[in-house]
Amino acid sequence: MERKRERIELKEKRTVERRRSLRKKSTNVRDTEADLLVPAKVHRAFDSLRWRFPPSEIRPPPYRFAKSFSSSSIRFGFLELSPFGKKEERYSPDHNSHFTLIKGHLEVTIEDRRFLFNVGDSFIVPSGVPYSITNCTRFKSLLAFSDFTMPFFIDPYKQLL
Repeated sequence: MERKRERIELKEKRTVERRRSLRKKSTNVRDTEADLLVPAKVHRAFDSLRWRFPPSEIRPPPYRFAKSFSSSSIRFGFLELSPFGKKEERYSPDHNSHFTLIKGHLEVTIEDRRFLFNVGDSFIVPSGVPYSITNCTRFKSLLAFSDFTMPFFIDPYKQLL
């Protein structure tokens, strides 16, 4: 009984410490244009992820996704593909996308070029480039994704003009 009470007290103490660490409203980050430290909200707590279904609403859905963090310039979340499911060809006009395969085996088509990915592999899709993702197994696949608006490829000739 003594050990159980100690574990409960330790768990409560950790919960209180976690809440205190999440109370911080802003963190100083460097503004590269002004070369100054400015406060920015970079800590956002959430209770759970809300999975969303694709617009087609086929049961079971070929994929579903959840955003865990979103701001004006970056998003982060997860994409789960059903067995042999496919995320149809799409593109983002303003966001570059980075994907990391956490579970499964995928075939990815990026602008008419096909790739096969295994667990631990990652790939980037630049903005404006069409891509599709297909799960090649009879089990669910899971990807972590991050979308960002910063230029991925810097044009070396742009500075000369």
